[in-house]
Amino acid sequence: MAPSRRRPGSPRFHLVGPSPTTSAHRRFVLATIVFVTAIAGAPHTYAADPADLSVSAAWVGTGIPKAAVGETVTYKIRLTNLGPGPATGVYLFALTPDQFNPVSLDCVPAVFCSSPGGVLAAGATVTATVVDVVCCFPKGESRTTSAGATVFSDADSDLANNSSSVVMRIVGPHGFLFPG
Repeated sequence: MAPSRRRPGSPRFHLVGPSPTTSAHRRFVLATIVFVTAIAGAPHTYAADPADLSVSAAWVGTGIPKAAVGETVTYKIRLTNLGPGPATGVYLFALTPDQFNPVSLDCVPAVFCSSPGGVLAAGATVTATVVDVVCCFPKGESRTTSAGATVFSDADSDLANNSSSVVMRIVGPHGFLFPG
């Protein structure tokens, strides 16, 4: 590749895109400039002490987690900020499988189970109780499913512990529940 000629003091970069003589090239350059400007002009804030959110899910009941069509399933979610800093924009989201219909989600404090969420201090905990009803179990479907929760946040130092689930077994005959 031949060395490029440039004026002293001009930036070193190569445009990769449509031919310089087309209107597509002009749109590409404009979009690139807007994109680079947006990145360069975006305010960057980095917490000195990042947050680490952790989620756990547990079956509420005795024995193996199981239910038949028409029965309710209940599980508890626990969200903890392991710290060392506070977490902002924290939003706990219940994950309901296709075979379940949501009945209720009780969250304490409630702000963390609705968008846009809230600020969770280091060491603080949010608890949620999720109640679902088994609505359908068609023939050919797996008898095993899982329900749980995940958490979203503006910043988290460890994403590996941001979701958890409970594996449940659907028992009894195949069928459907039509609330009415």
